[in-house]
Amino acid sequence: MPCRVAVDFGTSNTVLACWDETLGSARVLAIPGWSRQCRDDQGGMAQIPSLIHYGEGGTRWIGQQVNDLGLLDSPATVRWMKHYISTRSPVRVPLPGGSRSYMEAGADFLGAVLSTLPAEAGDGEIEAVFPVPVESFEHYQDWVISLAGSAGIGRVRVVDEATAAAVASGLALRPGEVFMLFDMGGGTLDVSVVRLEEGECGQGRRCRVLGKAGEDLGGMRIDQWIFEDIRERFWHAFGGPEGKALSRPLLSACERAKEMLSFENETEISVRHISGEGREFSTPYTRDEFVGLLEKRGVFPRLNATIQRALQGAYARGFSEEDLAGVVMVGGCSQVPAIKKALEHRFGREKIRYDHPLVTVARGAAACAAGIDLDDHVQHDYALRFWNSRTGTHEFRTLVRQGDPYPSKRPVARLLIRATYDGQAQMGVPIYEMGKAKGGDAAAQRELVSDPGGGVRLVDLPDEERERREAFWMNENAPFFIPAHPPAMRDESRFEISFSLDENKRLLVTACDTRSGHVVMKDCPVVRLV
Repeated sequence: MPCRVAVDFGTSNTVLACWDETLGSARVLAIPGWSRQCRDDQGGMAQIPSLIHYGEGGTRWIGQQVNDLGLLDSPATVRWMKHYISTRSPVRVPLPGGSRSYMEAGADFLGAVLSTLPAEAGDGEIEAVFPVPVESFEHYQDWVISLAGSAGIGRVRVVDEATAAAVASGLALRPGEVFMLFDMGGGTLDVSVVRLEEGECGQGRRCRVLGKAGEDLGGMRIDQWIFEDIRERFWHAFGGPEGKALSRPLLSACERAKEMLSFENETEISVRHISGEGREFSTPYTRDEFVGLLEKRGVFPRLNATIQRALQGAYARGFSEEDLAGVVMVGGCSQVPAIKKALEHRFGREKIRYDHPLVTVARGAAACAAGIDLDDHVQHDYALRFWNSRTGTHEFRTLVRQGDPYPSKRPVARLLIRATYDGQAQMGVPIYEMGKAKGGDAAAQRELVSDPGGGVRLVDLPDEERERREAFWMNENAPFFIPAHPPAMRDESRFEISFSLDENKRLLVTACDTRSGHVVMKDCPVVRLV
């Protein structure tokens, strides 16, 4: 019997869960030495801190080992890898003997975690599901699938994190109910509206996602705000080389303070140089100060705006906010009391519920691996780029819109494509994934980076990087062409093409040669969408 495992690679922590056929539910796995018991309102569950430390002689320390050895604040420790991989960060982390990109460090960390799975599987084949962020881009999905293949995992699936949480939480709800998933973790905020369908599919009920929205708002961003707040208020403590050396320990202390204030009214932000010598700093930090910072940063209006965007998708499908049977909160930041209260104020305390929010996504993904299925829809706009000879510029023609269901029952777009020069023997089909510009959100355009000297600082993203995040050429490295035999003439409308979506969320193209009337290709896959 195959071993069905979910691998929830998180910005702050990574969770492994295995589907137990006997129990008919998922159980969380712990790796000795690498895992830790994380505190939540129902006790605790095993998680692996998403950390990797590069030691001398090629030695690497993983997860809780980094904390136990006091290496969290070392310049040779890499963290927040998932966030930077998802955003295609160009930053390289300076390390002893060289540097590594976040994608390379993430591959080292996750590859080590995946190497432990054969021991769990025994003689059985491993089937893995990787939950990915609701606004995950193609490159991130391809990265986890490729990494799993390199680790020898035979069957791999990806499912968005909100969907995985929907499956886990939906098992406890009545069929036909509409509910909301509020997933605020270390990297992002994901909100989805989900209906549990009548009947069953595979080993569990079938779900349908009605509306989704995502926002670059999570624990990592909040840590950054506390970090900036403390540095601004106590600027005299962080000047000069000694003060700069405190910046990395300060960031870790801010993260611990955020976690503690989910359960306590006051904590201490206390740091000292990682060598144990030199300048020290300590200050109390209260829950009231923390809430004031969240208000100053506009967190609560952003929460409501994201919720409203998810509800808009449900509105378009005939459902209203009053139809919600409940709001399920998952992710580490869902435990922040002020965030809980904000949702209770909007939806009513009786509708808010959560169960082990730190591991819900992994448990749900393991259920997906076991065959629990759901209907879904596309999360981004996708467009064909073409040359407009009249304006002399490249323009975009939208093919698939956010919210379109898959598989499609009919073509999602039809258009004619023209030749751009005489004798053109093939016509390209460049597909772009259209991101959402963050506008005035300055924090989304800045990143925390490591200095060679061991400190951390904020830097602005270059203009070209911002543009790349708003329109990403998906098939740049695997171009798709329609052959023209005989070659076309300039401005000839040579092909009528139509696009559709299959059950694996692949964009398919069918092309008819207008000169001959023949279909030259039918339902050929171009790219896989998010």
